[in-house]
Amino acid sequence: MDTATFAANLEGLTKIVQNAGCSPILVTSLCRRTFTGSTLTDILAPYSDQTIAIAKKLGLPLLPLLADCRAYVQKLGKGNAQQFNFDYDTTNKDTTHLNALGWKYFGRMVADEVKKNVPALAANIKADDALSAKIAAGTL
Repeated sequence: MDTATFAANLEGLTKIVQNAGCSPILVTSLCRRTFTGSTLTDILAPYSDQTIAIAKKLGLPLLPLLADCRAYVQKLGKGNAQQFNFDYDTTNKDTTHLNALGWKYFGRMVADEVKKNVPALAANIKADDALSAKIAAGTL
């Protein structure tokens, strides 16, 4: 899907949610854990940019998961980042979906961003300072 279609769909769906009386929170995508040499590759930034623009346009909270994910995965490096692959124990080729370890780390990123960017929900987020520190340091 091209980015213009993505943006139109996201804005339309978001407005439907708002019109239903809900308060949407937009989240940029998780990065794919693919590397060229030692550099994390990124094909999702244009979609993230559209999500950011829609959040600004509609005055909605935004969770910048792609930026957080990219920073963390780049620090980890390819070998460590592969441990989050859904199929890590078998073919280890799925760099898009997450296994339980990935859920833990990237779920923590989302929780920390909710606490930071959505004050109305902050009290509902249980801190995990040790895990947040590992993410900030780029370690497992």
